[in-house]
Amino acid sequence: MSTPTSSGNGTTAVKADYEALKNDIRMLRADLSALVQDTGKVAADEARRQAVKAGKVADVAAKQVAQYRSVVEDKVRDHPFAAIGIALAAGFIVASLGRRR
Repeated sequence: MSTPTSSGNGTTAVKADYEALKNDIRMLRADLSALVQDTGKVAADEARRQAVKAGKVADVAAKQVAQYRSVVEDKVRDHPFAAIGIALAAGFIVASLGRRR
């Protein structure tokens, strides 16, 4: 590396190095900008894939809820007093857990 001197050659070399550095920084900024854009595209694609996947899981869960609901309704109709007892016990447990906090 050349050291700055008062002569013309030293100043020219420093200016050339400075311009090369500015050019390298400009290229680095362009590369970083492209990287950020690519990362955004990849993230958006992944978000879309995960949204589709979540929609499928939600559909399956909704079907299971409908099945379980009909089973629970049948059990409550068959054993109404047991259902009331279970509901009271669940309420007592939830209330006692809420008081502890």
